[in-house]
Amino acid sequence: MKSRTVITEIAAAGALLSSYPMDWLVRRGEPYFCEPSSEPVILLHGFGGSRSNLLALAAYLRLVGFDNVSYFEYPRWQSLADSAAQLGRVADEKSGGNGVHLIGHSFGGTVARRYTTSAPKSAVRSLITLGSPYSYGQWSPTEVGIFGDDDPIVPAPIEPMVNSAAFRQIVTLYDVGHLALIFHPEALRIIGTELRANRAPESRAAA
Repeated sequence: MKSRTVITEIAAAGALLSSYPMDWLVRRGEPYFCEPSSEPVILLHGFGGSRSNLLALAAYLRLVGFDNVSYFEYPRWQSLADSAAQLGRVADEKSGGNGVHLIGHSFGGTVARRYTTSAPKSAVRSLITLGSPYSYGQWSPTEVGIFGDDDPIVPAPIEPMVNSAAFRQIVTLYDVGHLALIFHPEALRIIGTELRANRAPESRAAA
């Protein structure tokens, strides 16, 4: 791991650790001062993490016009199939038939992918994964996968080896490890651009 990556990973780890005491704020709920105007965005944390790790990402999404943000948490040792099925029930409840945007870090992205592959086409407007485990032969043609080139946990895919339907887009960020993907400015820019492109027509008109 390059020295620059080590520094950013340490900083990201510090930010994640410091987020845990903030979890009580999330647990209390995040009341809206007015009715949310955008379709729902669901954030999924990595294995062993907490939704408090994604507070900074949620704040960014609200700044760029997505004010209907929630979190999906899954038991650490629950099977992937059960977590994906649980996510499907949450997504159905929150979307009201208008579709959801899913953003998952690490294993959270794998859960989101598993649900999306079996969901009705209109159920998921965006699927964005950050450093999520994958397979070269997977089928996930709508997924935007963002990876760090110096990630020791989930190495970035070698693009010529990837099945053409495995991703819609692969983005590899340089001098980036695993944890820093959540905070990286370019990752945030890509997320905002993707969500805006896929938002509901009525939400787009109101933006």
